[in-house]
Amino acid sequence: MTIDQLIGAIMAMRSQVDFIWHFFVTVHIALFALLLIYDEAVDALNAVARAFAIVGVAVFDWVNGHALRQSYLLLDAFHEQFRSQFGQVDKYVPALYQRFVLASYIDRPTLIYLTHSMAFTVVVMAILWRGFISHSPDTLRRHRPD
Repeated sequence: MTIDQLIGAIMAMRSQVDFIWHFFVTVHIALFALLLIYDEAVDALNAVARAFAIVGVAVFDWVNGHALRQSYLLLDAFHEQFRSQFGQVDKYVPALYQRFVLASYIDRPTLIYLTHSMAFTVVVMAILWRGFISHSPDTLRRHRPD
């Protein structure tokens, strides 16, 4: 690969990573908003409907997380290839060398496990334990034992 091709591949992979992250965040913002806005509708869901909702979110989080992990691993491989072929220190200003040539994404799968599992946990808690995100005093009273 030429330097231009490799930098192009790195930038394309960075764009893909950004898109996948934005998709994850957008979906979860929508989920949280729906759980808050349609509070009564979620309360009315039976156990089967709640189970399907949870399984749907779990599948989405797994697919999105898997896509992110694979993209980060490929991005890290591209940077490793760049360092191997074109990573001579004397060719770059120190800031570019530090932030681009030495860039590493090998630790990102751990971050993805953390963020995706936390988001999934919050959604599950919001579906199963309605008092967790309840926004009206009536809803709190309905779930509080008297």
